[in-house]
Amino acid sequence: MNKFDGHIAEIQTHEQLSKVTAVLEGGLRIQAMVIETPDTADYMVEGGKISVHFKETEVILCLPETSGISEPNQVQGIIVSLESGVLLTWVCLQTKIGDIGAVIPSDAVKALDLSIGKKAVACVKTTEVMLSVI
Repeated sequence: MNKFDGHIAEIQTHEQLSKVTAVLEGGLRIQAMVIETPDTADYMVEGGKISVHFKETEVILCLPETSGISEPNQVQGIIVSLESGVLLTWVCLQTKIGDIGAVIPSDAVKALDLSIGKKAVACVKTTEVMLSVI
């Protein structure tokens, strides 16, 4: 599980959904779509300290020159580790917020020509980001 600490910078709510923007180390902004509102969850206050969590299986990797991705949660980094299997490969990306782990198809590693030292971008859907109170 990827986990990073930060604080809530902004909350936008509509009915039972909230889009929460968290600011992590280095000013990186990560968005989470949650089925809670400030009225139903005490932790949802601007400035409140939270942890951002997302599974390695929810990380999509792309190359920095890729354009046109709809996901706002993008973190650039450098690949520092690859553990290849027949079907899946675990990739560790060193970023300004810390190491991000990703589990992606081994075929994708070959197709993108990923290797240690190469730049990559980790993308995580807003609906796959979880929040917890610090």
